[in-house]
Amino acid sequence: MAKTTNQTPATNQDQSRGFLLYNRRPALSEHVLESLKEAEAITGINQSELRMRLMGLGIGALNINRCLNELEDCAADLRFIGLNTTAVTKEYVKNGKLPPAARHINLTDSTIKFLDANENTLFKITKESELLIIITDLSGKTVKHLMTAMAYTGNAINKTFDEILKKFSIAKPAAIFYSLNGDSENGVYVDSDIFSYMGLNDKLTHSKGSNFRVMVKEAMAMSKSSITDENFGISLLPGANPEWSRGKSPVEKELGRYTRYILTAVEKKLLPFEAESNEASDEETSPSLSGDKPGTYPSNKNLAGMNSSKGLQPPPNINYSKITSFFQTSLPELIVGLIVIVSPFSFFMSGVKSISAHQVFWKMAAGSAIVLAGVLMFCYSLLLLYYRRMVENTPTSKIRSLSMGMVELSGKSRLYYDLRTSATKTQCVYYRCRYYKYQQTNDGSRWALTRSVSSGKIPFYIEDDTGRVLIKPKGAIFNIPMATQSFQGSYIPTLSIQLHDPNTKVVEELIPERARLYVLGSAQVEKHGKKTREIIIDKLRMLKQSPKIMSEYDINSDGQIDVEEWEAARSDVERMVYAESLANGPGDSESVVIEKPRFGLLPFIIADSEKNLIRKLMFRTWIFLFGGLSTMGFSLNFLVNFFR
Repeated sequence: MAKTTNQTPATNQDQSRGFLLYNRRPALSEHVLESLKEAEAITGINQSELRMRLMGLGIGALNINRCLNELEDCAADLRFIGLNTTAVTKEYVKNGKLPPAARHINLTDSTIKFLDANENTLFKITKESELLIIITDLSGKTVKHLMTAMAYTGNAINKTFDEILKKFSIAKPAAIFYSLNGDSENGVYVDSDIFSYMGLNDKLTHSKGSNFRVMVKEAMAMSKSSITDENFGISLLPGANPEWSRGKSPVEKELGRYTRYILTAVEKKLLPFEAESNEASDEETSPSLSGDKPGTYPSNKNLAGMNSSKGLQPPPNINYSKITSFFQTSLPELIVGLIVIVSPFSFFMSGVKSISAHQVFWKMAAGSAIVLAGVLMFCYSLLLLYYRRMVENTPTSKIRSLSMGMVELSGKSRLYYDLRTSATKTQCVYYRCRYYKYQQTNDGSRWALTRSVSSGKIPFYIEDDTGRVLIKPKGAIFNIPMATQSFQGSYIPTLSIQLHDPNTKVVEELIPERARLYVLGSAQVEKHGKKTREIIIDKLRMLKQSPKIMSEYDINSDGQIDVEEWEAARSDVERMVYAESLANGPGDSESVVIEKPRFGLLPFIIADSEKNLIRKLMFRTWIFLFGGLSTMGFSLNFLVNFFR
């Protein structure tokens, strides 16, 4: 295969910078999810962000700002935990160019030759050739349509290579052919707009798109083996992220850099991508990744079960005002809110020197307000200490064996509603999305927030190896580092929206599905449906509306239902309802949910892990304890000096 020049001189190697290349996946297997914690320690990138980066198609790149030696060590560590990665230098990618452009083709039974304008052979395919074939649409329209479809369905682009080839061929198709037999980059570039297909001979058709497909398929059939790639513009790799609106020349420049990524991925065995054995067997999260040809991705049938939101209802609309949202938060958050409100007012009033008519009153009010702020901070520190002790002393339960009352659970988040982020349509259990506009002002330039959208705290499941339980997070303290996605002046990867304006930016923060969560809350029984008495009343009402059934209880046949006859009917209805209840069991009439405790100052906390939560609670305890004591000391000293 072609050997890439992804090396630097020994004297400059330590100064070289680069990227980590890795395989993106349509869905993450259990093995990959379990490796994220170790991957975070290796790369320094948060688990949630790694989860988002690993999702998708094609090749991805991590920019972790390390020298080449450290990148190669990092890649080796990631391979050791089962994540196939390799390092590529930025300079190698930056210098990437397209191979010579062909103008003609000559197809025979044993060879395919690509010729320049002077009929000189640029590239030849024989039955012994091993090929890398990269196809794309230079207009970008097909890529945008594919990614828009991905945004609406919430799935990876689940089309075979043949289907994508057909879509590309009816736009402005282009292809790059590389030989993997030699020791150098030997390839040819075909731009369908300036290419003649007359040399296809008896395979020639009247359609340029059909001729392009014939050329690619004949090359694949002629060669000994072929690896295909169709993800240019989808993978969004650094330096290879095309701006389709700028015209063909800039897009071709980005395509040249993209080929360097793909050549490195092929050389380092990242392509063709093959699922690990445990990943391929994980039917729930990652079906078989075998395509129709090497280097292709799953067909629609293979991906049919990948959408975990299938059958879920959309989330309810939550339109709380800021005041309503404030009073629906947890008690600790209310206390912090009061501290924030009282403290600035207190310190401002303590600086008032010349209010002649009410100077004494305002100084007393300022001192008293500062004392109140200090007392609140001190009390809040004790509450945080109480929470920390409860987290440490409450044993972690399995969902199947949890008991009613305060309970501690650890597991993975799962969807209860089909919740997706507003911009990229990423599945999650919670998100915040902020839209910014770059504005010039007299004081300079800055990103100004124009709109903010949040999902609100809507129910979701937490799941472990024994079962799942519903979490109702209203009133909970969220202590979770969220995954962040930021997009500026270009197409968002899933293409839910376009950002053609470079002065526009979108920042998404989310808790994705299958994120590792820790929950400390109250397990309570929630009843559903009607009570037995209500069911009896409904059936009696229906009985009255049915003269035929009522006549069966008219024992004396006088056309009237007397008291004794009505009591007999009522008794029959009651027996029938109770019999149905016993026969059907409790069914879905009762379920266990985790929600905010109904009494006292008991906590309701959702975090990423118990260890991190304990560390954060301890840090905040000391901060508020020191702040409260300092504030009270300052305010008492102020009042003592005032009354002297």
